[in-house]
Amino acid sequence: MLKRMTRTITAEQSLKSGLFKLRDIAACAYGNGKWIQYRDTAGTCQLTMSMGEVIKNACTEDTETVKALAVLSATALPENGVKTMVILLAALLEKAEQLGCTEAEANAVYALLEFAAEYLPAIAKENNGALLGSALPYMTLIQPLNKRARESGNERAMAVMEYALTTLLLTFAEANGANGYSVYERVKALAPNQFFSLHQVGIERSISVDSPYTDIWTMGFDPIDGTIKDCRDMAYRDKEEDVRNVLLAVKKALQVIWNIAASL
Repeated sequence: MLKRMTRTITAEQSLKSGLFKLRDIAACAYGNGKWIQYRDTAGTCQLTMSMGEVIKNACTEDTETVKALAVLSATALPENGVKTMVILLAALLEKAEQLGCTEAEANAVYALLEFAAEYLPAIAKENNGALLGSALPYMTLIQPLNKRARESGNERAMAVMEYALTTLLLTFAEANGANGYSVYERVKALAPNQFFSLHQVGIERSISVDSPYTDIWTMGFDPIDGTIKDCRDMAYRDKEEDVRNVLLAVKKALQVIWNIAASL
């Protein structure tokens, strides 16, 4: 029986370039209330804060962007969080190709996205059923995803996921005039780590692995005054359904993009 060769996955270059252009648009208006200007099919210039509207209605002569718009339009876009979806999707593609991920590792990324979507209720439960804003739900997912990846031997897929999830906080901070890495380091330093640190040092039996408890990131960046503060004191919240839909939409779009590459 012939052994199947391991194949590195890549996205079609012009499609990827188009997605990065859309990523840059989303990043400029990420959580800062800025308008996005686009031209519709009638040639009329429109203003919107909705990235979903841009994807559905924008008309451009740039072939790369057209390809990216076609893929995203064919995906069931989330009702809210399309900017997040585009930024996360582009970061996943960028890191996966940088690391030379294989088809098996791509499947592991899909599985981690699914697990992340399923894990959200455990995060919401620790905050009276709500998810905090400022990209904190995505940062909180990193530790449980790391544990999942270690158990399943998918560390490289997790490196892709961690890079992408961290990119959201960096982008959010920079879109609001702050130094992204400075914000990330300060927020990370204030993040709790009791539960997962116990697992990492090999005494996981001290806490049930079936416990819904997780370490919730609560200290985050406030774009209003540019400070790090307890986001439980801020009014903004993410709906669990919205975050889940973003993660699942990213998974679907990734599958489409990598399947296109496989068909060339």
